[in-house]
Amino acid sequence: MNIHQYSYKKKGKIEFVFEDWPHSKVTMAPIQGYYFVRCIKWSSQDPIVTRTDLEKMEWAANQYVGTAPFYRKRKAFETPSSPK
Repeated sequence: MNIHQYSYKKKGKIEFVFEDWPHSKVTMAPIQGYYFVRCIKWSSQDPIVTRTDLEKMEWAANQYVGTAPFYRKRKAFETPSSPK
């Protein structure tokens, strides 16, 4: 999962655009030291986002910003099976 672009927003949020969904913006918010998907401004030009896709987005974003160790400690953590 590759990050195409990102921008910082208010209150610590970060907005990401991922390579597989170039027309959709994913807003992530910080919680307990890591980032999670808060909302997606999905475009009908992009494929539908599944729960597995959300987890891969979170993993990629947390690796990118350096919060992967905190993300790994969360209760429902599972290593993404096939990172792109």
